[in-house]
Amino acid sequence: MRKFNLMKTVVLFITILAFSNCEENGPIQFIVADDFETSVVINNLGDQSSFTISSSTDISDLLDNADSFVETNIESVIAELGDDYSGTSINGTLKVSSGSVTFLDQSINLTKNPSAPIVIPSNSSDILSLISSGTFPISVSGTTTEPLGDNNFTLKLTFRVKATVE
Repeated sequence: MRKFNLMKTVVLFITILAFSNCEENGPIQFIVADDFETSVVINNLGDQSSFTISSSTDISDLLDNADSFVETNIESVIAELGDDYSGTSINGTLKVSSGSVTFLDQSINLTKNPSAPIVIPSNSSDILSLISSGTFPISVSGTTTEPLGDNNFTLKLTFRVKATVE
């Protein structure tokens, strides 16, 4: 019985010690993740094998609580051709950036089916300073092995955003 009382006392002591070390007045942070899709319209480039398009997308829904964001990063991007593309695929390199941050710069085979998410390195993913205005500026450039073959189509980009909120 004496051993049992000693164990209860030790457990109670450890519990009190653990709770007394908790921070009572600090902000509570939590992580949210969401996807947002944007379409980049490519016009009058059917006979070209390179392109550069600047666009922006409205992300005001994402910014409802932007004043409490501590950190915001792009985790991954999915690139695919819109249903309005007349061919089946485009092979080449694709570069996706916003401001001075480059998210993607690699060889890719674009099809109408979503690609596997391309993971963005953590040192190239911080967008907190880029999204404060409610729009997200995007620059897309690419080179293809053959001319694009379509004068009017869309490129769909789906960004996975992870944010720490207080």
